[in-house]
Amino acid sequence: MDEILTAILKDTYSLTQYRNRVRLLKAYLVQSFFGGNPLPENQDTLWLKSLPQTLFQKFTKDNVYEIFTDLEKSINNLKVLTMHLAFDPDEASLNELGAHARTTLASPTLLLDIKLNPNLIAGAAFSWKGRLRDYSLKSKLEEKRQELSEEFRRFLR
Repeated sequence: MDEILTAILKDTYSLTQYRNRVRLLKAYLVQSFFGGNPLPENQDTLWLKSLPQTLFQKFTKDNVYEIFTDLEKSINNLKVLTMHLAFDPDEASLNELGAHARTTLASPTLLLDIKLNPNLIAGAAFSWKGRLRDYSLKSKLEEKRQELSEEFRRFLR
């Protein structure tokens, strides 16, 4: 199970990616073992092809559902950093952010939970272990609100 999880997390950096890839892998294996329509060729199926062949050998028609039940439950045991952004990052940006976060926090299984917050201005806010840290320009402006107001008043006189 750990080997399967490690292979999935190798280049999976967000909760959304994790859920999508587990669902995709399950659909592919169920189709392989029990038949059905083949998966359409797209970016996701390219990810499937990037997985090592030894990973697929761990699955049988008798254990496939049990393994995926465990994989779906394992999400509760992974470290998650919630990142509040003013934009929706593209795949390349998400991978770069995720790789940097894993390196910085020394956690190879860390996943990002990206939350959109259009009220943020330049920067990000992070939730980690129940604590919210706002490093956006909006929070800095809020901190300096009184000073800025006084400066504007002096300027307008």
